[in-house]
Amino acid sequence: MSRATTHDFYLGRGPDSEWIGAVRLGDCACPGLDGIGRARTAEEFAGLVDFFLHAPEIDEAGEVTHRGREWPWPWPTSHGTDVVHAFDSAAVWTALRGERWSVRAGEYVPPGPGEVPLVFPHGRVTCGYTGIFAADSVARRYGPLLGATYDHDLAQLGLRILADLTLPPDPAAPVELAELRAQLSPHLRCAVHADESAAELEFEVFGYRDGDPAAENTAHALSVLPALYGWTDPSGGPPRFGVRVLIADDDRHTTHPVLADRRARAVLTAC
Repeated sequence: MSRATTHDFYLGRGPDSEWIGAVRLGDCACPGLDGIGRARTAEEFAGLVDFFLHAPEIDEAGEVTHRGREWPWPWPTSHGTDVVHAFDSAAVWTALRGERWSVRAGEYVPPGPGEVPLVFPHGRVTCGYTGIFAADSVARRYGPLLGATYDHDLAQLGLRILADLTLPPDPAAPVELAELRAQLSPHLRCAVHADESAAELEFEVFGYRDGDPAAENTAHALSVLPALYGWTDPSGGPPRFGVRVLIADDDRHTTHPVLADRRARAVLTAC
């Protein structure tokens, strides 16, 4: 393997399936996975998984979590895991990160009617991804704004975005963030309002006039935030939060006194 991959193992499929272990594998050929995929009974599958996770070379090559231990991943369910292995209906089924059950006993199964939905029990109640570092979770379908089932806080998201856009750049930040910042003025000043009921962040940008091409470029750059931060629905659903960009008038600092100080970069309000 050229990169680390995450694996979850289950007895059964669906919300009532039993999670029996996990591993993050580094650079490892790991032939034991092939044997697990050929198991013909639930008992054989569970035994092979247990043997595999206790193998010294696996423990050395990766990070192992055994049955009965705490959920190891920052994502709430196995939708975020690279490879999921489950014994069900007399065979081992495999699903790749957030996709359908596409492999049965090592053989590809084309899409068709009567497929078992890709549903898992919850390993944790919140998502461990935050801010721009959730950008890689687009395929995982996770981020703070997942609806009432999870902890979502639009104001907190707004604060994180403001920090990402106005504080000195983080060398470890994703390249997409650097590209966005390159499209914005290095002296960007704005007031951001988080509207929880509409799931919308309103950016009021200072220093431009309506119709100014630079203002239009700024509005366009900020409009990509829902996709950049990993909360657009890969299945084609609407974004989980929206962005609206306005150009502030000259007297706007009267309602945001802190912005009367030219050194102030941004202010956030919420309702």
